[in-house]
Amino acid sequence: MANSRSGESVVDRIVKLLSAFERSTPALTMSELSRATDLPTSTTHRLAGELLAAGFLERDDEGRFGIGVKMWELAARSNPVEEFRRRGLPVLEGIHEAVRQHVSLAIPSFEDFTVLYLERLDKLGAAVNLAEVAGRLDMHSTSAGLCMAAHAPHRIQAELLARPLVQSTSNTETNPGRIRAHLAQIRERGFSRLAGVLVKENVAYSVPVFGMGNEVIGAITVVTPLVEEDPQLIIPVLVAAGRSLSRSMGAEQRPYGSRTWLSRGK
Repeated sequence: MANSRSGESVVDRIVKLLSAFERSTPALTMSELSRATDLPTSTTHRLAGELLAAGFLERDDEGRFGIGVKMWELAARSNPVEEFRRRGLPVLEGIHEAVRQHVSLAIPSFEDFTVLYLERLDKLGAAVNLAEVAGRLDMHSTSAGLCMAAHAPHRIQAELLARPLVQSTSNTETNPGRIRAHLAQIRERGFSRLAGVLVKENVAYSVPVFGMGNEVIGAITVVTPLVEEDPQLIIPVLVAAGRSLSRSMGAEQRPYGSRTWLSRGK
């Protein structure tokens, strides 16, 4: 129920407050919080105080607010995404040990067609990687996003291709016909390869992760500099890891594509 002059409900305003905290702004003063949310100072003061008392916000010695431990506690205790991240971490560690490159675990958001990154292991001095933990990227602009979209139901693919697609970089593909063909190729191969899109020096390989009912629930990605690309190593390691994590998440055994990785094309 809306109970403010702007028509926003209390929940809307609380979401605004919590969403104001970003990686670049983890701590905000009361006035900064009010400006970031465009809420009256009195409203910001009241809601921030209630969130502070409940443990959803914390306050440092300088009076700045930040996200409280209670938020993490509730998510870690009851959110199925955290269970997926926990099961996926040992798998990522195994891949990282084998390929010595950036490795990440992501899940799809088919509501807004973005990719949410749950975990990432980096290699010092390796390729620049734009995927940050708890960060989102457009589904059509990432290897992980295309991989998950390729294994999503046809109606979801149709919705993705019917909407305006943002050209994040000059190399982002936004043509629905070419994306549709790419999705079919990914399903055939069982993995996706995307080179030079978000970062022109990078190439990313992704495999899907399936859950109960063989529904696609995530993707594992390796990002490497193009000059260090080694598909003969990366693809079999990724495919094995994707199958292992899928079994752990309750998927039935299924093939990864109708072509072997040895018959790949770029």
